[in-house]
Amino acid sequence: MNPPARNEPAFFIIGAQKAGTTWLWNMLDQHPETSLPSPKELHYFGSAELYNRGDDWYFNHFKGLDPNKLTGEASTTYFYDRVPYWYNPSSQIEFNESLPTIPELISGKFPEARFIVVLRDPVRRAVSAYLHWMKKGSTSPLLGLRKVATEMPKMRILEFGLYAGYLNAWLKHIPSDRFRILIFEDQIRKNWDLTLTDIYSYLGLDPDFRPAQPGKRVHKSWGWTRIVFSYYTGGFSRSAIGSKTGRLLDRFDVLARHAINKEDIEFLRSVYLPEKDELEKITGCSLDCWDYGEGILRK
Repeated sequence: MNPPARNEPAFFIIGAQKAGTTWLWNMLDQHPETSLPSPKELHYFGSAELYNRGDDWYFNHFKGLDPNKLTGEASTTYFYDRVPYWYNPSSQIEFNESLPTIPELISGKFPEARFIVVLRDPVRRAVSAYLHWMKKGSTSPLLGLRKVATEMPKMRILEFGLYAGYLNAWLKHIPSDRFRILIFEDQIRKNWDLTLTDIYSYLGLDPDFRPAQPGKRVHKSWGWTRIVFSYYTGGFSRSAIGSKTGRLLDRFDVLARHAINKEDIEFLRSVYLPEKDELEKITGCSLDCWDYGEGILRK
């Protein structure tokens, strides 16, 4: 896979959110044959506001990169279909209906680009996304996952796990030889070494390169006690909870049992399980590695 004539992305990691894309990006960033922009997520095609800034704004992120090396980007807002407004005052998601879909926008501009999407058990992905928003202090942790997911759709906690429709939307515009689907549990958590060899080869990179610390966890999660403490003590605690105080709260996570309840998991299962058969047909993979939250229910 040869780099394009100018500094522009030759590959995209398009999602899914909370499914290991940062880990994969770090493994690609270490490869001596890549030159990648910072930040990882530009979100140009996944935000109506950013898209309105124009191509010059977008390509400016690739200036100064080595033109003889492969470059790309990784924005988890790209996996979906319509281009949303991020800053609209409505509590609902609004889209710029005048724009083509995200797959059409990107494939039209970069007709030879390759794409990678990582899928994770959608129930566990939704739980992870919920905890992410709670860690950010976006809303009260007392509301519960189901209420937040259904009444605050702009967080897209449910939507981002409805993989089948989005895969179909992408595969209408991208041939399968340029669209690689990874299953997080099988291909990253269990077989990261074989997966890296495959992805490096897929992108035309030396498949024998081995990055440093491939098994290291990228995002450190907070315990529920730290999340609750952070929210209800406000800005005062944000620095303290990231240090010894936060680690102490995680060690004695006395509120952990209140983070996710069984009704939340049953609700998520009712949303995502009906898609399993269709997803297996689309991906050509067995998804028996996904327990759809059964392990959480047994705790």
